[in-house]
Amino acid sequence: MAEERKLSQRKPIKTTFISDADLPVHYVNIVNVRAGLEEFFITLGTVMPPEITDITDLEGIDSLNAHTLLRFAVSRSVMKQMLEVMQAIYDQQTSQLEMLQTVQEEDQERE
Repeated sequence: MAEERKLSQRKPIKTTFISDADLPVHYVNIVNVRAGLEEFFITLGTVMPPEITDITDLEGIDSLNAHTLLRFAVSRSVMKQMLEVMQAIYDQQTSQLEMLQTVQEEDQERE
């Protein structure tokens, strides 16, 4: 009976990343997300901007080639967690940038 109670109670277990000092950091400026039935496939990549010397150079560009850095799949539950965490971090960063901009504008007005 006591063992049944132990099994029925859920205990959250915290996961901690370790040994990521050698993990490379890549700049990503292109993302592709595709959905399967129960998962999402995410491809991250980098596209180099074309060299433009004149505005007419843009007329000949129809597409750019992106270098794929990583493709991974996540479950629906992990995707939901990612979206929630990313939204919270994005909102926090936006607030900090707005506060910084306000402080900079006030400093410029005083000068």
